[in-house]
Amino acid sequence: MKQTQHSPLRVRCTALLIFDCATGAYASDAGRDWGVERECYADPVTKVQICEMATNGTAQNLYFHFPNVTADNRYVIFDSDRTGKFQVFRADLETGRIVQLTDVPGGIEARGQAHGVCPHRSDPRRVFYVTRTTGEVFAVDVETAVSRRIGAVPPPHFGRFLQPTLSHDGRALTFGLQRDADTWEIGMMDVETGAYRVVLRQGFNVSHIQHSPTDPLIFYVWETGGYAPQRTWVVNPDGTGNRPFYFRPPKKNAWLDERKELITHESWVQKTGDMTMISIKAGILLVNKKGEGRMLAEGEFNHCAAQPDGNRVVADDPQGRLWLVDAATGKQRLLATGLEPWKVSGFHPHPTFDLAGRRIIFNTARHRPTVAIIDLAALPPEEQ
Repeated sequence: MKQTQHSPLRVRCTALLIFDCATGAYASDAGRDWGVERECYADPVTKVQICEMATNGTAQNLYFHFPNVTADNRYVIFDSDRTGKFQVFRADLETGRIVQLTDVPGGIEARGQAHGVCPHRSDPRRVFYVTRTTGEVFAVDVETAVSRRIGAVPPPHFGRFLQPTLSHDGRALTFGLQRDADTWEIGMMDVETGAYRVVLRQGFNVSHIQHSPTDPLIFYVWETGGYAPQRTWVVNPDGTGNRPFYFRPPKKNAWLDERKELITHESWVQKTGDMTMISIKAGILLVNKKGEGRMLAEGEFNHCAAQPDGNRVVADDPQGRLWLVDAATGKQRLLATGLEPWKVSGFHPHPTFDLAGRRIIFNTARHRPTVAIIDLAALPPEEQ
């Protein structure tokens, strides 16, 4: 285990580390350099080059509707259980070098499909994370691997913490959690002071919480594991204006059943404030802030996310393939095959883009559960 020395003025004495307050020294794997594990191959069908970034343990991205990279677009941030508990790691997008950022004894929150990690929107050195066992919230410096405690989500905690999402102005983290058997909560924490306040409580399972990247608006869903009478909702950060969010097109083109919503896996477009949504077994939708939208591409897809400018969308499908969709024309290009998400329960490709819209970041279970990258600047000519 790597021995790291830090001044007691720079590191707080917390229960997360084996720490000697008299000497300011502790033993931790935070900051450990794991070297380059990147392995690249050409997809046998599309000839697109795919680079798997990690070979140790399970590695997974931060879910498709969150930024998966630091604000300077230098590192992809992922979590991995290679040390026995899920921790936060960075991988250099250019070199592939992996560095461990946390060494929390109980691990970070990584249960379910959305993980307790959130890169800062504008500060390239800050990544937030939530500890699994205590609900404490930290910001880790991605260059020094030094963590600063911000605060803690107040108890009681009933089950897992949903992935934190940063407000559009970068001042607060938005959380989701279950308080008791019948109550789910959305709350916000000031990233400087750690002050926590309740935004909203609901009597149904609240999930997929996403703070708009452009507006003071929080999106969330009624999670049923299937169809919901009303799935999509939005609420203002002060708890006012709680309301359903979707559009109903003319009946001749309707994709929405009158009795239940047939949409899922929504994701904000980072620069426009629009949302992409999956219409189950129908296609990909683009919906604006008013809940009005249009079908981008027909087909059966599982998850999708747009480039920051909204020009192109990446989507995965039930066959373990990735598709690139032109948002203006609806033209689809097959990028990857054989990702085989069904090999690992709950492990899906969950594709998304880096902040430049150049790289696609996704999960694959082709040989092992890991994070992979496709560089769109290196795509081979498309066969006619």
